[in-house]
Amino acid sequence: MTSSPEHRAAALANQRAAAFIRFQMIGDHEAMHFLLTDLDEYGRLGFVTALASIASTLATRSMGEQGALDYLKLLAETSASLAEPRD
Repeated sequence: MTSSPEHRAAALANQRAAAFIRFQMIGDHEAMHFLLTDLDEYGRLGFVTALASIASTLATRSMGEQGALDYLKLLAETSASLAEPRD
């Protein structure tokens, strides 16, 4: 089976995103090594897009759509508050 360059790039981005999530979950250094290979700007965009897709799927399945949206809103608000400079 052959695939287009876009499909191969998407598959590689999904592979990298899955490896990154695995690394975050269990400290899998072999997976992290895979992520440290050179990524151009297009590759980074694909990785971030794949990571967001996987994360949104997992969040929706575990918390339901509204629960996931509420959690992400809370996370954004809390992060914004923590990022503000202290006087």
